[in-house]
Amino acid sequence: MTNGLRQWFRDPERWLQLLTIVGGLAAFGIGLHEYREDQRWKRLEYFSGMLQSIEGEAEVRSALIMLEYNQPRVCAREEVAEGPRCFTASDSLVTAALDAAMHNRVLGPEEHQVVYAIDRFLTALDRLDYLQAGGFVDEEVRHPTIAYWIALVGDRRNHAKPPAVRAKLCEYVRFFEYAGTLRLIARYTPPGDRIPQCTAPADARS
Repeated sequence: MTNGLRQWFRDPERWLQLLTIVGGLAAFGIGLHEYREDQRWKRLEYFSGMLQSIEGEAEVRSALIMLEYNQPRVCAREEVAEGPRCFTASDSLVTAALDAAMHNRVLGPEEHQVVYAIDRFLTALDRLDYLQAGGFVDEEVRHPTIAYWIALVGDRRNHAKPPAVRAKLCEYVRFFEYAGTLRLIARYTPPGDRIPQCTAPADARS
């Protein structure tokens, strides 16, 4: 050890400076950790509120019912004197409604309800992708509820609906350029498990 180094170690002021630096670094590290935890909890709180808001939307609930169940009975939000207008959302009705929308055909009342509900659901998924891209949410998108929603659209391992319905839905997603939904599917679904119509980038409308 050189004489200069020995003198440095023997100087109390040097030790005080060193301890001050170490203490400052430790305080900075603790503060940074607390800040990140605080930000994480704020993100979780924001995400929880947003998820409740999405799930609370009547049209989103209707879309989920259509995509989860066989021949479900769905009621329109608008109420008339004799009560809510309800109908059976059969697979044939869902596929016909989506196809009619893509080919610019006039929609019947029930078809309109189907398309509007699915549009609201896909818009919610697009919003989640936007928030993730902006850093407002991150690992929260892996929430089981969100993962299930993504699977309902583009994961062929989910058998809630027949392949023809899923293919038509993915075709609709691409046609109307729900790019955020496609990105979520690409991000969280293995390539071999994606429905083929949901594997390509959003196409331009033709």
